[in-house]
Amino acid sequence: MHISEGILTGHSFWATTVAGACIMIKGFAEMKRFVHDQPERKPLLGMAGAFIFLISLIPIPAYLGTCSHPCGTPLAGILLGPWIGAALSGFSLFLQALLFAHGGFATLGANILALGGGGAVGGWCFFRIGGKLGLPLPAAAAFGGLMGDILTYLISGGILGGHLAFVAPQPQYNFTGYLSVIIAAYLPVQGPIALGEMMVTGIAVRAISRQRPEVLKALGVATARVALLLLFAFALTPTIASFAQEGVTISVQVAQNMQNETKTGAYAGMDEKVNEAIAEAAGAKPRDPYINLEEKGDVWNTMLLAGGGLAGFVIGRWWHLLFVRPKDATKSAGSLV
Repeated sequence: MHISEGILTGHSFWATTVAGACIMIKGFAEMKRFVHDQPERKPLLGMAGAFIFLISLIPIPAYLGTCSHPCGTPLAGILLGPWIGAALSGFSLFLQALLFAHGGFATLGANILALGGGGAVGGWCFFRIGGKLGLPLPAAAAFGGLMGDILTYLISGGILGGHLAFVAPQPQYNFTGYLSVIIAAYLPVQGPIALGEMMVTGIAVRAISRQRPEVLKALGVATARVALLLLFAFALTPTIASFAQEGVTISVQVAQNMQNETKTGAYAGMDEKVNEAIAEAAGAKPRDPYINLEEKGDVWNTMLLAGGGLAGFVIGRWWHLLFVRPKDATKSAGSLV
């Protein structure tokens, strides 16, 4: 999911950095407006940021000695709006690059596009689409959670595949081939995780609608123009379909390589096993992180525990703003999509 430090160079670096910066600028403006309009709900920004940071750090063991993690951004996008959710993703990614060697500073823009643009903005858009299709509130939220995750993987794979196919000095495959192998490698892991995030997002929004329906009304986001997103999804259909033809052979080769390199009991991230491996083969060798506390043993463990503990404190401190019904709250939730 994260694109590691040093892989993106040249036009890929500048394009993704500028795009990521634009998302953050828009997000800052929306945060400022949110705080001005609803100052009493300012803690929700910290709570959502802590949720993204914590969720996207949870390592889930997977096949062939790898591990991966959820996104957490679709729920933030649904509750606080797409651009605020995307900006909070950027904060989380910056801290992860700074403290945990996840992603990188030079690839921060690309990772914001994937996790923020795909997860928060895409999840919100599909949440709105679900509402337009007449889905109940929890089902629309679950739909947004699922599609936000899927878009995150597709955008991340598309950026990496595009760079390796068109910019890297020694491309092994064309763009379709790279996207196919990335989907093939991630699907067995991220597929179940996306389904899990779908359920968590739907359940969370359902609980909020029952306990604090007035909060969802106050946080309501104006209907978006979703035609462009639908067009994007339809445009990707031929590429995704080509996975069935081209991705099988390539994915078998990558799986064999991963199996050969796997050490018993060692769980490396999918980013290292897949993204870094195919990037290095194409001549886009990742470089060591500028700050790599992961090599410091107990120092990294301490930072991980401290970060998780702080995020858990923030979430627990303001949990009542979303999930505890006030004494004078109304009984009915109603449809808010």
